Order: sequence, then C-alpha cells, then structure tokens
Amino acid sequence: LESSFREGRDAKLSIDDVDPGAVEAVLKYAYTCIFEFGDVAAALTLAHRYEMPKLVALCVRRMLDDVTAENVADIAATLNVYLEHEEVAKVWPKFLDILGQDRELMDAVVRNVKTFRRA
Repeated sequence: LESSFREGRDAKLSIDDVDPGAVEAVLKYAYTCIFEFGDVAAALTLAHRYEMPKLVALCVRRMLDDVTAENVADIAATLNVYLEHEEVAKVWPKFLDILGQDRELMDAVVRNVKTFRRA
C-alpha cells in the first residue's frame, strides 16, 4: 500500500467485485492457511488476482472434487478463464478425464455452451 495509487494514498484496499464472504475466506486463508468457504470460484478469482498459487491450487482441486451435471458448465467456464495459471493448467487434463468418463457430465457441459454466429 505504498504507492501513488489510491490504495497507497488511502492505505486502504477496496474489493467491491466479489462476494464479501469470499474476501473474508481468502484473508483468513492468508493468515491461517485454513480455507472454509463454499463458493470456491469466487475465492479462485481473488487467489488468482492476488497471486496466491497455493490457494489457486486448493480452489481448483475442490472444484474437481465436486463436479456435477448442475455445475460442470460453470466449472469448465471458470477453469477456462484461468487456464494460463500454472496450477489450473495442471488440473485441466484431470477435468477432461472426468468429462471423458461420464457421458452425463459431457452432455451437460456441451449443452451449456453458448451458441455463436460466424460473421
């Protein structure tokens, strides 16, 4: 917080674009290495933003531990956003394996792909 940016001048960091519960959970993790929060996608956003690779890895592992037909499309979209991150890239093949072994999951993820039109 020592910069010419607003955060440096005010000695305050404002995080307005993520669930406050996720912010609290990430801060708790930063100080205790204990992560207890249900919306791992929201926590992943913060972990990625604030360069917390161990928390990124924890979040993506938790996502893969709880893949269902109801959340598989959201998980695919979330992982895809952060695919350039080393910890996410490591689990991508496992995610593809999970899809390949379960036709219901594969069907759910493909049916939720947004359609697009070519110009």
